[in-house]
Amino acid sequence: MAESPSLKTLVAPGELRVDLLELFESEPQLDILLAAPGLLPQPPVGHGRVASAPHEPLSVKMADAHRRALLAALGAELDRLPQTAAWQTRVRTWLEKLERADARILHYPAGPLFSRLVSRAEGSVVPPAPLTKELLRREPGSELDLQLSGQAHVRAREWFERHALMADDMSAEVRALLEVSWAGELCSAEDLYYKVLIEFFREMLDGEDITDQNPLLKVMTPFQTTAYQQARGILRRFGGVFLADVVGLGKTYIAMALLRHLQDEFDQHAVVVAPPAVCPAWTQLAEEHGVHLRTVSTGKLEELENYSKREVLVLDESHNFRNPATRRYERLWQWLHPEGLPSQRKVLLLSATPQNNSARDVLQQLRLFPDNFVRLPFAGESLDKFFKAVEDGRESLTTILQHVLVRRTRRFIQTQYPNAQMRVRDAAGHEQLVPIRFPKRVSGPEQCLRYSIEDTYGEGLYDTIMKALAQMDLPLYGLGGYVLEMHTQDPRIIGFRQAGQSLRGLFRVLLLKRLESSEAAFRITLERLRERLTRALEDLRSGFVRLSEELDDDDEQSAETMPSGMFHVDRLRNALQGDLDRVQSLLDALGRRSASESAKLRRLKDYLATRDPRQHRTLLFTQFTDTAEFLEAHLKEEFGRVELVSGRTGRAAQDLAHRFAPRANRKDVPPERQIDLLIATDAFSEGINLQDADTLINYDLHWNPVRLIQRAGRIDRLGSANEEIHIASFLPERQLEANLGLEQVVRRRIQEFLTLFGEDSHVLPSENAPDPEGAVDAYVGTAFDKAEKADEMDGFGRHAERVLQLRERERSRFQSLRELRPGRRAATDSKHPGIVACRMSWYWAFWQRPSGGDELERIPDLVGLDQLYRHGRAPSVAPEQALTASRMLGAAVEEARRHFAVQAKQVREQRLQPALDHQEEWLRATLESYGEYCSGERQQKVKEMVNWVLAGQTKRHSAGPSRTGARSN
Repeated sequence: MAESPSLKTLVAPGELRVDLLELFESEPQLDILLAAPGLLPQPPVGHGRVASAPHEPLSVKMADAHRRALLAALGAELDRLPQTAAWQTRVRTWLEKLERADARILHYPAGPLFSRLVSRAEGSVVPPAPLTKELLRREPGSELDLQLSGQAHVRAREWFERHALMADDMSAEVRALLEVSWAGELCSAEDLYYKVLIEFFREMLDGEDITDQNPLLKVMTPFQTTAYQQARGILRRFGGVFLADVVGLGKTYIAMALLRHLQDEFDQHAVVVAPPAVCPAWTQLAEEHGVHLRTVSTGKLEELENYSKREVLVLDESHNFRNPATRRYERLWQWLHPEGLPSQRKVLLLSATPQNNSARDVLQQLRLFPDNFVRLPFAGESLDKFFKAVEDGRESLTTILQHVLVRRTRRFIQTQYPNAQMRVRDAAGHEQLVPIRFPKRVSGPEQCLRYSIEDTYGEGLYDTIMKALAQMDLPLYGLGGYVLEMHTQDPRIIGFRQAGQSLRGLFRVLLLKRLESSEAAFRITLERLRERLTRALEDLRSGFVRLSEELDDDDEQSAETMPSGMFHVDRLRNALQGDLDRVQSLLDALGRRSASESAKLRRLKDYLATRDPRQHRTLLFTQFTDTAEFLEAHLKEEFGRVELVSGRTGRAAQDLAHRFAPRANRKDVPPERQIDLLIATDAFSEGINLQDADTLINYDLHWNPVRLIQRAGRIDRLGSANEEIHIASFLPERQLEANLGLEQVVRRRIQEFLTLFGEDSHVLPSENAPDPEGAVDAYVGTAFDKAEKADEMDGFGRHAERVLQLRERERSRFQSLRELRPGRRAATDSKHPGIVACRMSWYWAFWQRPSGGDELERIPDLVGLDQLYRHGRAPSVAPEQALTASRMLGAAVEEARRHFAVQAKQVREQRLQPALDHQEEWLRATLESYGEYCSGERQQKVKEMVNWVLAGQTKRHSAGPSRTGARSN
């Protein structure tokens, strides 16, 4: 039986705070009366009107807004409570009190009530301030409060009860809020996993528009559509996006859909920078889908000035812009930043291999993102410092890429979209739906074309060549080493001194690659070197030295010249003459050889005889045009229609692509014009659809697997009609290595070259340095699988795909989980370590307690998501163990929160005042200097401008107030 109202404790606190749960938890009967205005962190709609007309009645809309604001404020406070056993017990006690109606929460909707009251049976108090624990602990006399007794006490309770009769009971809403807080029942581990994914991929999910009328969505595959939606969210926030699906998955279609979206929704148009062989494909696809774009070849970037009004840049094969020291990067940068101004163009980067060598490859590409969008999400004062931390192993590259990059591997598509279909249009223009499938790759020891390099050059000559190459000084590529000490600081010389050893190493690489590629390529290189050495000696006799930055510079007339008096002339002359003698000796030896067919060419013909290009359309890659021309001349009459395409081919390259792969390019080409064997340089290794072919031959030795993957992507593509594709690669061996295993031969060859490089091997750019492990993978057939298994972004893609599928298939559940409060917990009956996930805006940290360990350890984000997924598939703990498990989780959560608070504070401070670059430092100093003597009315404006600079140029900062969500098993 309920107590008489005269015995109840009556509280009018103004607002609903968690402190009330502690202050009044022992009251047997309690009514709490809430009314506007109160003190709320987010004032509700109409709050300003209450301030201007404090005694006017509230409208229904204003009263409802105040009620919702009260609940939101309480929910936020509950989320921030320490997850201790004491607070969990307290919250559950209040749930019971509300369930039994021992406590009621009332809301007075008619108008504002400014009075606060705490009234018990024996007396009342009018508190001087909001009811908090701090108020009770205040020093006596610090605030005025009013003790009521007698008739004043009676009138106070009558005032409360009169307003309570007109109030709405919101106890059920408060009870529901407590039930769904962290202190309520445990949720399922699967729900918790999906909740983390919803928050982790929030930008991606917010960017999707299910009402999108983009016409390209009708012709795209399901996984391309998903990538488009992800990319839209990224582009909307950062003004740039990295499309990095592995080769053959249709990045161009995804980019085209984004361009159509920008064109239709924002009237923004693009210029596409792409390799010359790819530009026609962009133009054709754009015409088919109504996208108004222009293309510029990577070799003609000066044409960008014709498109200064274009608002969007697409950079196809963007890994070609990973070196800021190149002319192409400089030209692109100047176009994006005219007269040094911040860039405002949206940027789409396309590359299946964004990181060819080091993390800095990615850094230089991300620098191309615009300056007038949200600052990229990374922990650190500057992007440079973040990438330095990545190089040092203190940060993971994926922590930034997961926010700006869309990437899926072939294995991911096969797993996540086993029944997907795609539209295929034949040469006649008819479309049909066909299942998505990829050809089986046949690549490994049986496809390794071993040949004797000694037989290729003749007995003894190979050793002679290797010895001569090792003895060469190569002074043309290390002129800085011959400068007199007194001139070493000459600004015209400094760059050459720094680059000298690297250039020399690069030329040794060029010599060795051409030596292995073909005798024709090696001979031509020696002849060119002879000409340059002869010219250099003539220049020296004439009193000057030419400086050139190029390895193979035919236009030496434009090279800068220096007086020979700045150099050690005798040393330089001796080095030049010594190399000239060695080169001439090698050319003489090559000239004395008989014109018999080389062992390497014979091995190629043997392979083509067993896999005839007339039955198996074949694409042969070599790095060198000289080798390609040599092969064309020797294969032309034997293996069907043979053609050559290289950087010298020009506009005819597109026609050759159509004749070689008419089906892939949807062209109607008569059989008699179709090409059976296409010999290509790497000008054709990027962005070209050649999947009519089922055979690919790599004619040169693999130094690392990146180029192999890029080349294979020309025929290993979505929509290939071939059941299998064969990827064969040549490997040179010595006569004594014929009986050795494949891996041993690869390692011996790489080591032989490294020995020849000597000290130069330590300064080679990473893309030119031999990679023994990668080379072995390329030959034994594991390079592709290893690349996919090691792809962390593929792992993030799996999780992103799961949450997207949840939204598509279970929209009501998705929405319910989206509203799940932070701090929720789950417990599973599994041996997986417990996981706690903490978040501040985009910044996440996952923690686990290792088996037998006392301290929590931070783990990579992907590992944390994987662990949560495993928990989601495990059974929940038995009901009788839930409370014990919940209390154990609370301790882990609080420990993780303490660790995370320190890290989050550091990240927030770094982003509020990032490191400045040289231009920003100059601008800050100039403004501060001006502020010292400018008029008083301008000083405030100058201070604002200084703060604008300190905030990181024109970039806005996304690090908001700290919010921590706890997750555990």
